[in-house]
Amino acid sequence: MDLLAPEIMKEILAEDLNKFNKYVMEMNPIEFETYNSEKLFSLYIFSLLDNAKALKIVKKKCIDSGRITGKKFNEFIYLSMKYIDKLNLGIWSFHEATELNIDVDDIKKLTLTYTIL
Repeated sequence: MDLLAPEIMKEILAEDLNKFNKYVMEMNPIEFETYNSEKLFSLYIFSLLDNAKALKIVKKKCIDSGRITGKKFNEFIYLSMKYIDKLNLGIWSFHEATELNIDVDDIKKLTLTYTIL
């Protein structure tokens, strides 16, 4: 069975993720103590998207491992960027809103064409 890009990335970047987790816990332990590993991984990816240099380093590390292709990495990053865009704009499909448990207050517009699921 093929693993999804994020699962492979978690294995490849385990050391970096541990450093990131320790860093955020030192910065604000009260806010991040309730975050599970999925939320912390999402926060890690979101922070990479704000730093092109770090994103380039992580992409190289993932591709050089031979476990993920550049195409799969790019697809995952594009999907992550689109998700952030959807969060900021509040545009969700009904399916996404129910599957991702999007709060009604966070939905500004429903769509059938601008989807990630």
